[in-house]
Amino acid sequence: MKVEPDRVGGFPFRRSNPEERKKDFSEVQQPYTEEEVMREADRCLLCGTPVCIDACPVLLDVRGMNEAVARGDFKKAYERIRETNPLLGVTGRCCPQLQGLCEDACVLRWSGQPIGIGLIQRYVADWERRQHEQQEHEQQEQSDLSVSILPNTGKKIAVIGAGPAGLAAAELLRRYGHDVVIYEELSTPGGTAWYGIPDYHLPKNVLLYEIDRIKGMGIEIKTGFKVGKDITLSQLVDNGNDAILIATGSKDTVKLDTPGVDLKGIYDGYQFLESVYVNGIDNYLKNENNSNTYRLGKEVIVIGGGDTALDCARTALRLTKGNITIVYRRTENDMPADPIMLEEAKEEGVKFMFLAEPKSYEGDSNGYVVTTTMNSMQLGAPDQSGRKSPEPIPGKEFSLECSSVLLAVGREPNSFLQNKMGIKKGKKNSIAINNQYKTSMKGVFAAGDVTTGETLVVKAMSSGREAAERVHEYLMNLEENHMSFYERYYIQNSYDRMFEGSKTGPPPE
Repeated sequence: MKVEPDRVGGFPFRRSNPEERKKDFSEVQQPYTEEEVMREADRCLLCGTPVCIDACPVLLDVRGMNEAVARGDFKKAYERIRETNPLLGVTGRCCPQLQGLCEDACVLRWSGQPIGIGLIQRYVADWERRQHEQQEHEQQEQSDLSVSILPNTGKKIAVIGAGPAGLAAAELLRRYGHDVVIYEELSTPGGTAWYGIPDYHLPKNVLLYEIDRIKGMGIEIKTGFKVGKDITLSQLVDNGNDAILIATGSKDTVKLDTPGVDLKGIYDGYQFLESVYVNGIDNYLKNENNSNTYRLGKEVIVIGGGDTALDCARTALRLTKGNITIVYRRTENDMPADPIMLEEAKEEGVKFMFLAEPKSYEGDSNGYVVTTTMNSMQLGAPDQSGRKSPEPIPGKEFSLECSSVLLAVGREPNSFLQNKMGIKKGKKNSIAINNQYKTSMKGVFAAGDVTTGETLVVKAMSSGREAAERVHEYLMNLEENHMSFYERYYIQNSYDRMFEGSKTGPPPE
């Protein structure tokens, strides 16, 4: 496929040709070559106070990675960043690095271009995967993960949910020497990273490989197993678990009362993405004419302004080859979506309509939506979040013809388990937790989107990891300020140690 060079967000960034890529689900982002990645890493100033690391929710060792990559030591670079992140290939592709994360904090951003941290991370993760696959091909002994695992403690923990938060929590708990079993209701682990992020953004073989590496640490994942239905929390305790960590994510969709919203052809965008990707995109395409697929037609409207709205639009475009229009009630500058993905959608031909909101939906004699009546909007006084509130302009309604509508206007915490088990709830039916990540049930902790609502993959991982620290302290009767694996890593691999004995050349082993 032809690759087009471009500059997005302030640094060189290659993407596949939009006219070609919108025909299939192949990956849009194109990687650095070995020469390019070494040259890009060599731009790093190796700051004494690396604010890029502080800006990363999982404290990725950006400085150590760049130092090793610049001299071509990809093994050392992998070992350094794998220490704090078990999903390197995933977050390298899915993190919006320029939106308040590592690249946004890079000091070089203020004098030119920030370091392409995400692309460097992706290269290192993909390099390690290639090495592993080559070992398998040659039937050589495969090297272990570069992280250490402490001796077995005899403690057992059940983690509920195999999404990013649950996986990150389980990985850390296993490193502390605990026995961990993850219970996942779907047939494939990965959570939102599996069914909610399209293949053109995150190839699923990348996610599955990193999950297999986590399982290889001795973590069992039981799929097709719904806690609260197939087994209760009390039964998990009776089965010998010393603690339980709930990380069931955000799955409850925002309910709308727009007149006509129950017409056929109006779909929940989140459910749409899950249905398309949950069993693999190839399987969906192979069965696209059966009753489980969506009747989208050629004039699709997507309601919303976040990443999910963009993913719904770009997925529908690839499935229908039709006209896709995103309708958002604020302005383009107010969109919470990743600006890189917004630019990609525009390149592919997705249309946008701003300052508009559905007032009602009208259907045909068979009950299928055919028209959406829109309110023209204007921005009024700021709301509690500080954003200007959109308000309808009286007498400025207009109509849009449509063959289907995808609603992507927000997702709230998965409320199933707290409703079923009587766990105390917080805002929007989330699981209420204290500053120790403890729920209202003894020995039961919670983390990730189920406690906060929808967030980034890397932030869910951070929450899961913090909860795992609290579980470990609870089980081992430790003080909260005990030294974690990550604190120990940075003490042992500080800036001074990295260059100990030499201003050039590799750091000591």
